[in-house]
Amino acid sequence: MAMVVEAKYADGTGVVNALRMVPAEWRELQRAYRIGDLVMPCCPSPAIPKVSANGHPFFAHASGACSSSKESQWHLTAKILVRSELENLGCRASIEEPGSGVAGRWQADVLAERGKVNLAVEIQRSYQSLRDYCDRQQRYSAAGVQALWLLRDDRYRTLINSMGKERLRTEFGGKFPPSGHFNPCLPGIPVARLELEPEPMISGAGFFSARVPQLLDAALNGRFMWVDGLWCIDNLDAMRMAAQQSRDRAAARQRDKPSCG
Repeated sequence: MAMVVEAKYADGTGVVNALRMVPAEWRELQRAYRIGDLVMPCCPSPAIPKVSANGHPFFAHASGACSSSKESQWHLTAKILVRSELENLGCRASIEEPGSGVAGRWQADVLAERGKVNLAVEIQRSYQSLRDYCDRQQRYSAAGVQALWLLRDDRYRTLINSMGKERLRTEFGGKFPPSGHFNPCLPGIPVARLELEPEPMISGAGFFSARVPQLLDAALNGRFMWVDGLWCIDNLDAMRMAAQQSRDRAAARQRDKPSCG
């Protein structure tokens, strides 16, 4: 069940955002709510204010079903969540914001501005090639916009596999290093996995994990960095330690493999 954090008033007078309400306000909304007052952002189904097992407020479809496709529902839910969290971090944020630069036009799933920082967050749920990621990243860079890619699990695994093959080809001559292991991420594509169920969470290669606002804050402040094939939040020493631990685990697995013959 995706954590939908925003619903629309059925009469068109505005929206209700779960991330903007303190617990007492949410309880009052639940007490006073009548079916039909609010509708979901993805379809005309009534939106029901609920609280998850972990205490997080969210909206659910009244019927338990959505007339939109699962992919469209996931994409819209993710965009609203990211926009809301960026606003909580003091950004001016908008969804499907167009722009252009010397390398061409672009349209960000979510575009945030805070001070001198412009951050585009692309929430990818459909397949695109590694070249497409690189080309779109270049258009943002040429326009002076930072970019962050948040991918659904299956797309994340596909991209990680493509990046690993590219690193193997360009940095290691197509051969695995003696350790038999290397970290797969490319330095030019800041990327992490976004999971919406059962609670919103960020994860990535090298056992990296964070909450959504932690990652967004790190991206805005230049603390989401690439070190030795991993994208991580934290200081460089901690990231290098995580990378070394990942290499050590791979080396241990290599040693423990049964020999043939």
